Amino acid sequence: MELSGRLQMNADLIPEGSAVCDIGCDHGYVSIYLAQKEICSRIIAMDVNPGPLEKAKKNIEQAGCSGRIDCRLSDGMENLMPGEADTLLIAGMGGMLISRILKEHKEILEKVQTLVLQPQSDLAKVRKTIHMLGFWLEEERICKEGGKYYFAFRARRGREGKPYTQAEYEYGRILAQRGDLLYGEYLSAEKDKTEHIRDKLRHTKTESAKERIKELTHILNGISETQRCFERSTNGNRNDNDNAGKGNGRL
Repeated sequence: MELSGRLQMNADLIPEGSAVCDIGCDHGYVSIYLAQKEICSRIIAMDVNPGPLEKAKKNIEQAGCSGRIDCRLSDGMENLMPGEADTLLIAGMGGMLISRILKEHKEILEKVQTLVLQPQSDLAKVRKTIHMLGFWLEEERICKEGGKYYFAFRARRGREGKPYTQAEYEYGRILAQRGDLLYGEYLSAEKDKTEHIRDKLRHTKTESAKERIKELTHILNGISETQRCFERSTNGNRNDNDNAGKGNGRL
């Protein structure tokens, strides 16, 4: 099974040997990939809509993975029993919906150790929900597909060490600290887009336009704060590479 860049990003975050529940599996492509690569000890593929689930079952059968993937019709975690999965994959949904799903069945979530989430919107809400539910952000990934940027998170049970700032909730911490180049491109694009909207609104003298300008200025401050962290990381990586090139007799 060959996956798109977005789906591959999600699959790459699943821990080896985990028992995973793919909530909102759609056509089952990630579940099939995980089964074919023998990444997981158990795979449960669930979807709230009968149509996509039937399509997933057919795809799973055609891939020869019927014996390795358990398909269920389920609204969120409704038909998942506590302890059946130690990892949840929830991808391709809005962030508000992902947050709702995570909060609905505490008795099931208590047995989960890892969350792999790929929200299509409201990333700050999802990061805050992760922390509120007692998980910490271990990894973040970014990809670009069809001209759009996508983010995926892996969170583990436990508490975050250093509290997140509001800008970090909005734009993340890990990719900035890593100096990820695609992430730098994303920040620049977000800044340009936000500045363009703000500049157009400056020609409007209504109170609502003034309030929106304040909001956009706040957003730009958050982007700038994140860009400074990103630039410190890229400069540090560049210096590390320069020093490595000089060599000091140690590996």
